[in-house]
Amino acid sequence: MSKKQIPTKPKVATISNDYSLKKLKISLGIIIGVFAFILYAQSIPYDYTQDDHFVTDKNDLIKTGLGGIPTLLATDYLFGYDNGALRGPVYRPSSLIMFDLEWKFFGNNPHAFHFMNVLLFAFTCWLLFMVLCELFKNQNLLFPFVCTILYSLHPIHSEVVDNIKSRDEILCFLFGILSIYFAVKSISNKFYLYLFLSAICFFISTISKETGITFLIIIPLTVFVFTEASIRKLVIISLAVLIISGSYYVIREHVLKSISLNTSETYLFDSVVAAPNFISREATVFYILLRYFLLLLFPINLTCDYNFSMIKVQTLSDLPAIAGILINFGIGIYAVLNIRKKSIISYGILFYFITLSPVSNMFIYNGATMAERFMYTPSLGFCIAIAFLIIKFTNAKSVSNKYRNLSNFFSGNSTLFIILFVISGLYSARTISRNMDWKSNHTIYSHDVKVSDNSAVAHFAWGKELSMNLATNEKDSTLKKYYDSCAIIEFNKVLKILDTLSFQGLHNDIGTALADIGKYDEAINCYLKEIKLNPTFTTAYSNLAQCYNLKKDYENEIYTYQFLIGINKASDTSYLNNIGASYYNWGLQFNANEQYEKAITAFDSAIKYTPNSSNSYNSKGAALLHLGKNEEALNVCKVAIQLDSNNVKAFINVGCAYSNLQQYQLAIQYLNKAATMENADANPYYFLGITYQNMGDVLKAKQYFEKANRMNGGAQK
Repeated sequence: MSKKQIPTKPKVATISNDYSLKKLKISLGIIIGVFAFILYAQSIPYDYTQDDHFVTDKNDLIKTGLGGIPTLLATDYLFGYDNGALRGPVYRPSSLIMFDLEWKFFGNNPHAFHFMNVLLFAFTCWLLFMVLCELFKNQNLLFPFVCTILYSLHPIHSEVVDNIKSRDEILCFLFGILSIYFAVKSISNKFYLYLFLSAICFFISTISKETGITFLIIIPLTVFVFTEASIRKLVIISLAVLIISGSYYVIREHVLKSISLNTSETYLFDSVVAAPNFISREATVFYILLRYFLLLLFPINLTCDYNFSMIKVQTLSDLPAIAGILINFGIGIYAVLNIRKKSIISYGILFYFITLSPVSNMFIYNGATMAERFMYTPSLGFCIAIAFLIIKFTNAKSVSNKYRNLSNFFSGNSTLFIILFVISGLYSARTISRNMDWKSNHTIYSHDVKVSDNSAVAHFAWGKELSMNLATNEKDSTLKKYYDSCAIIEFNKVLKILDTLSFQGLHNDIGTALADIGKYDEAINCYLKEIKLNPTFTTAYSNLAQCYNLKKDYENEIYTYQFLIGINKASDTSYLNNIGASYYNWGLQFNANEQYEKAITAFDSAIKYTPNSSNSYNSKGAALLHLGKNEEALNVCKVAIQLDSNNVKAFINVGCAYSNLQQYQLAIQYLNKAATMENADANPYYFLGITYQNMGDVLKAKQYFEKANRMNGGAQK
């Protein structure tokens, strides 16, 4: 009888224990997910910041609904932004498809996008806990819990969660750890099914962000460390992820085959590229790695800007570079030597280095010196190593799985949880304060410019925010002047930082920002400095000419365009048209027929190179009208209409020519046609008023003048 009862008691106890353990795991997972959500919930009411607009309200493909998804899959990341004006060799359709779906349901609502970022992050933290529980299923729940808490609360992740555009980082990591989970599960159950799911998740990770390719190494490494997989299964898993990697590469190359990297600003944003030689470049890389390590340990001075001015180019004699080399080589060698023993801390170190490698600038240039968002995935390796050390230090690793409820779990490891509570409190407080900086461009730039005080880009970004948004939208004239003056101070700081540098583009950008707030003389000085540094940078010449135009300095505008044509070694139609327009405006300014004649010569040159340009013919016709050559103007402007039947200005000029020739009915016919066009303004009504006035119909003339006046906002034309 007793022999029959012996096996029944352990069986019942095992079921009870398994149920309690599962319940405890679920409870801990919920705690982690809720904590992660609450920590970042304050960002839900925030606005778009930085480059969020590139992938939301300024991206035409995102706003097309489900019909835009095939194009998103077949084009580069910024194809839908600003009519394709800003392109780059970046292929990340996953986050764009999510934004597309969210736009369909919520429209232009940054709060919905922020909510989804927070929700996805909370889900990722919950999932990370479950994945770690699977990896450490033969041990207690302490390690998965401590590691995930450290990860979910670390302040360095605030840039990713608070910045809508960084959804690509969230999805890349989310599907990366999912691929790990299924790969590990495949070893003990339904090998090919779970391997297939792992491969699918790995592929989605890669098309979320390029750094997902590192899971090509991470997946087999994880299977090796945390399972007893046979060599055969390890080889099959490695081949599977290798095939997926190859497929991703082929697709990416096909989509991006016509896209090249724009390197005009690379030196400004990447200290590694700016290094004078290979030794200096690698020394700078190790200094950056040291900065990452220090940020993970002490996430205090966080900023959205790390560029050339923030990260100084290093040499092998610089102490920071030496420290970076010694620390990173030291822990790297330790990890390599001990990974064969399936050391947890070695795994954490290798996870950190492998996932960091694509953005470290050590092997390839990624276009940025360093960024906190680059730590979103590698920081897991850091958290694994730190969790291991904390548990070892408190001797908590000896605790078995006997704790089956939350009370026993926390009370049974009091020393460990006191340490964890202190770290979590500090992390949470810093994360909450950092979240507040990401509320808007105003808050993020005004804060980070203090942290990155020696950064030209940080001062430039804050200056633009002051001039383009705060000053432009301010109704109080005193405050408006204050914001403008503050913007100029910031731009002057940029110029001071760049006094000895020759980076292409930034002086030009500062000039444009100054021109936008009406500081034309300061803008011209910036453009001239840009041209001095980069004599063939045509954009600076074009902007300089436009600035002269805004100042009504037509002589210098014409000279600039003529010089620009000489640089290009060929006549550019747009430049010739602009020269003609400058002579035309010069003629209007001084009522000088000589300038109208020169304008006609310029427009004739433009027509010679582009004979089908409706605008060139019409502009020539306008100059002829001012010279009183109405018959010639009539013929030229009719050619403009033949080339473009929607050229409103050409219809107006034909109407004016007929009016001057006293053929009033034809004049009225053409002017009425111009008035009905979609892009018409007040001018057709104004000239109709003149025509009726010349005809002696004062009443109708008055009606049309009043209508033109109303369309001009009450200001008489």
